[in-house]
Amino acid sequence: MAEGFDEPDYTHMPARLLAKALLVKAGRRVKRLISPPERMAWTAMGVSDADGPTANVRNYIERRTIRSLLARAAAGGKFKRACEVGCGYGRLVMTLTEFADEAVGFEREPQLVEIARTLLPEVKIVQVQSLDKLPDPGPFDLAMTVTVLQHLTDERAQGVCAELKRLAPKGHVLIIEKNEEIGTTENKTNEAEFISRARSVETYAGYMAPFKLVHAEPRLIEPTYFNKKPGTCMLFKAP
Repeated sequence: MAEGFDEPDYTHMPARLLAKALLVKAGRRVKRLISPPERMAWTAMGVSDADGPTANVRNYIERRTIRSLLARAAAGGKFKRACEVGCGYGRLVMTLTEFADEAVGFEREPQLVEIARTLLPEVKIVQVQSLDKLPDPGPFDLAMTVTVLQHLTDERAQGVCAELKRLAPKGHVLIIEKNEEIGTTENKTNEAEFISRARSVETYAGYMAPFKLVHAEPRLIEPTYFNKKPGTCMLFKAP
């Protein structure tokens, strides 16, 4: 979760999260010395900075929020097809199965793909080389990504937004990302290092044009999290 911090802001970070961040960071530095990567590789531990009881609360709150937003987009009906870009090991993509006849997850990391396929046989998990160059599986009614773009360069994030629009050309796109400059990194372009970038709602609206932002609400997670404004849920609709 905390790879490549140049001058991190640990002011509000609990000791538990700080210890985990430093352990993950040290391990990745050792791996980089052995075999320098072209981009940072995410592990199951790095997918979320919450664990134990905290993870249970976060997962419940986030899934409750996503269910509400999917219900809004579906307008009382059900999607034929829905997908998540950057689904990890399937922490949130399972929610799509409640609102779509077919749920698909796109993920880069082989380890996370294997976990997701084992735990979620009802979801089609597609391994990809890059999130901004996805295969063309036909149109979706809804495409979403959750706290993925904030870990990408501006160029790559814009590329993923272009893919989201292509995947759901006549549907909805749900983006959940952070907007406040808390816990951000100095690194902006080195994809082998951890990137954590805050972008405004207006910036994402620009990336998503001509899709229209039809709804926005604060991202809610556990109240003990060090960042009291962890982001915004943004629902876009095709023109």
